[in-house]
Amino acid sequence: MNRLKQCTKKALAGSITRLMHRANRTEGGALVEMAVTLPLILLIMTGIFSFSVALHQKLLLSEAVSNAGRTLAIERGQTDPCADTYTALTAAAPTLDPSQLSVSMTLKSGGTSYANSCSGSGSAMSAGDTAQIVATYPCVLGVYGVSFSRCQLRSQISEVVQ
Repeated sequence: MNRLKQCTKKALAGSITRLMHRANRTEGGALVEMAVTLPLILLIMTGIFSFSVALHQKLLLSEAVSNAGRTLAIERGQTDPCADTYTALTAAAPTLDPSQLSVSMTLKSGGTSYANSCSGSGSAMSAGDTAQIVATYPCVLGVYGVSFSRCQLRSQISEVVQ
């Protein structure tokens, strides 16, 4: 009988040890952690990507406006300096949609200001006059089709006519 008690105690201790071992297993823990954190990480990464696209568009717009300002400043004597300037602006920003781009050009010659209609006014431009360009472009900050913000990218430059 004593021997039977010992066998029963050993069997009971063995099954308790097996149950404890199963309860302490961590084989699926990494999978569960990944399933919980992966959507959050993807959301953050997509937000960073969306913001970086808007930042790239802003830098591209600024460089294009700078290039167009230099072009307008040297267009003295030309028949249509605004058309040449707009062409220079769109050529410097090939990834921006020209139909979304809003451009305002102002030439200040003496006391007269020509706004957006400088056809034939190239001959009226004098050295030392001011040429100003303002451009705006819409951007959308969004993640997975959800728009968080509509923004307007804006850049302007003033150049002295040469």
